[in-house]
Parts: sequence; structure tokens; C-alpha cells
Amino acid sequence: MDSGPPVPKATALEANDCPADVAWLNSSTLPSEVPGNKTICNFEQFMWQSMLALVQPASGKPDMVQFETWMPSYGIFIKDGVPTAWGQEPPVSCTNAVKPTAGGKPPRLYTDIIKQAGADQPLIDLKGEFVYYGMSVNQSIYTMLTSCQLYQANCAGQLKPGNNGIDIIKKYPNLAYPDTAVELKTSWMVLDEATASSGLFYVVPGLIQVKDSPCRQVNLGLTGMHIVSKTPSFPAMIWATFEHRNNAPDCSNLSAAPPLGGTWNFYNPACTDCVTNTYQPGKPAQVCRMHPQGDSAIGTFPGGVDCSVNPNQFACQDKTRTMLAQSTQALNAINSSVQALIQANPGRINKVWANYELVGNVWTVNGTVPPYLQAQQGSLSAANTSMETFVQNGVAAMTNPYSCLSCHDMSGPTGSQNLPPVGLSHLFDEVQMPGGCTNGSLPAACAPYTGSGN
Repeated sequence: MDSGPPVPKATALEANDCPADVAWLNSSTLPSEVPGNKTICNFEQFMWQSMLALVQPASGKPDMVQFETWMPSYGIFIKDGVPTAWGQEPPVSCTNAVKPTAGGKPPRLYTDIIKQAGADQPLIDLKGEFVYYGMSVNQSIYTMLTSCQLYQANCAGQLKPGNNGIDIIKKYPNLAYPDTAVELKTSWMVLDEATASSGLFYVVPGLIQVKDSPCRQVNLGLTGMHIVSKTPSFPAMIWATFEHRNNAPDCSNLSAAPPLGGTWNFYNPACTDCVTNTYQPGKPAQVCRMHPQGDSAIGTFPGGVDCSVNPNQFACQDKTRTMLAQSTQALNAINSSVQALIQANPGRINKVWANYELVGNVWTVNGTVPPYLQAQQGSLSAANTSMETFVQNGVAAMTNPYSCLSCHDMSGPTGSQNLPPVGLSHLFDEVQMPGGCTNGSLPAACAPYTGSGN
């Protein structure tokens, strides 16, 4: 992107200018609200505290961490019957016997999702394996979805694109997640035994499946995580994304060495004819970060519509560019702070979490809903190289910057309609079960989620 006119630069932040709290390292309590005066740094603190809470050992299941106990989407959005009860493992479609992995642990993660949101294309790693994705929710969301029976098509109405059913937009315009709602999306790469035991990744024994093929038992290494949290002050939710630090270099510095040593997860410096961030069927992807820390002022937009072409666009305005610089500095500062605390306190937390970093975080000013572009703050081009690989540059002929809120914008079936706030989530794309809500209304148990107070 053209640098445009000079912009006042924020003072560079050191780690102690956006500090993490050592108490986060062994606390399983999720924060309920953004702390302090809601500065950019406060949002980054909120999300790192959330991340560290999610990776604490699960109560009664010491070989698992908290987020692994949450309900996966396939336990809720079923074809028939009733959703899996909270705290139970949902059934999977594997027909082959489930055996312990080489490390002696039974598989505890199942996924058959290989296509990325937005691009609807798979990411293939350097060894030719698909990257796999998981979606899960906390108990607050689980209770809301099951109480409202939103796993059934007639109840979900327009929340599922192209679906009929109840006129959710007209009848329940304020239908919303509870204020304690948290959604997760994770990305995983298949690891060989040597890499799995290297200490570079958080590793789980898992089952993977492509369409109706037999399941494979493999070691899965975490490469990315989206955390989407709703708080009382932010009904449009706060959208953060974490990555493994060795995922990919910045597009502006392709010769950089992986910060953790070894090789990049999704970039091959020896490939001379690879095209970056472009899906090529059957070929390993060549990935780089176009907008590091989600900074729209770094990198390019598709179609060449940069600040030199249109200096008046939102990303090019002085106020926006100053905010983006502050966001980048806060992200770098808190990442350094967290990593230093983890390294200095090996008895409090698994040191593997120092191998991950917060690469983007976006929200709306004063919790504005719907989350239109001019109300957004933080990493306006936030993208995860392992989850939004092929749209992280932006999308041609669409409004840029491009981030989570570019898609999760409550848009209804027509340009003049907005979905209710619960429509910020795209979980409803997973609705399979027909029927439900035969009287034309959501169940009475859904009442706590339909008022303007939620």
C-alpha cells in the first residue's frame, strides 16, 4: 500500500507498556469485560487473558485443556435426534476402530472440515496434507442454541443462508447470544512423530476424515485459533485471532527466518515459481502475511486500489492510520510481555504457549451494532494465515479493509435487511435438521435471549 501522507506516529510501546499479568498464567477464569478505560491495549489484554484461561488444564481431565471440553459444532447441528448433552462426547462418523496413538493416548479431537471460511478452499501444507478446522462453543452458547432449538431449520429461519422457516428478522429482531458467549475456531496441521515431540506445537491425538473416506488417526498440531467473545459492553463481540509464530513470514520480508527456528509451516523459501496466498488445487500453499498485525497500512489491497489511488478511503485517513499504528504496537508489546512471562514461569503453564501470538483483534467503538466499517477499531485487516489464507489480502471489488467483521456483519437476505445480533455468528451455516417450531414461534425457553437486554 502506498504510504500516503505523513501520519503522527504513536510512541513505540515496550512490553511493560501493554503488560500481561503473571496471574493469567494459571487462571482458568475467563474475563467478563474489557478492563480499564477500554484502550486498545485493554482489548489485547482481554484476549490474551482469555487465551491463557482456555489453555488451562481441564478440571478432572488433566490431559486436556479447557477449550477441548467445549461442545464442537457437530454435537449441536445434527441431522436428526437431539444434540449431545453438555459434558458428553458427541458421536463421530468414523467406522474404523479408535485406537490409542503412538503416544498411548486415545484420539480426542475429530474434524472433517478442510475448507476455509470465505474462500471455501482448503489449505494444503508443505507435506501435501490438508489443514483441518474445528468449531466449538462454551456452555452459554450451547444452552442458548439448544433452548431456542436453533439447530432445526424452521427455527433458524434466515440465520441459515437461503433457508425459510420462521421470519426471525421480523419476529425476533433482538435475538442475541448471552453476554458470556464465546465461540472458538481452531486450525490444525498433521504432524509426524518427530515434529509432534519437538515441543514447538500444542499437540493432540486426533481423528481426521475427508468426506466419506476412512478416518485417520494422527497427531494434530495447533496452528491457529479464533476467539470471539461477547461482553455486556460489546454486543457486536470482540474478534481475536492467534497464530503459531512459525506459520508464515511477512510478505514484505520473505527472507526472514522462522522465529522459533526450523522451517515455516506454510512457506517454502526454495520454491521459485510459487504464487503467494493463491489457491492452486492439489499443491502446497505458499503463504505470507500481507497485513501483519492486521495493519491495513501495510501491504496491498486487490485491484491496486491503495491509498495512492483513493487517499480518502477509510484505511488511508490520518485518524485511521494512527489507530492502526497504535494497534500494531499494542499487539507487539503484549505478545512480548506474555512470551517473557511464560518463559520466566515454567512451573505455572506449559511453555509451548510462548510459541503462539495474538496477530489481530477487532471490535466496534462503543459496541456499535451492526459493525459497519467506520465503527470498527483495532486490526482492520485482521486475518489468520492458516484460516483466511486466500482472502487475507482483501477481496477484489469489495470494501477493504477486510476482516472478520466484513463477513460477520448481520447482513440479511436483502440489502435492506439486517439479521438479529445472533446473526453475527455463522454457526447457522451448519444447520441440517429440518422442521422444528411448528407453531411459528421459538420455544418459550428461548425468551431470555429475545429481548433487547441481551
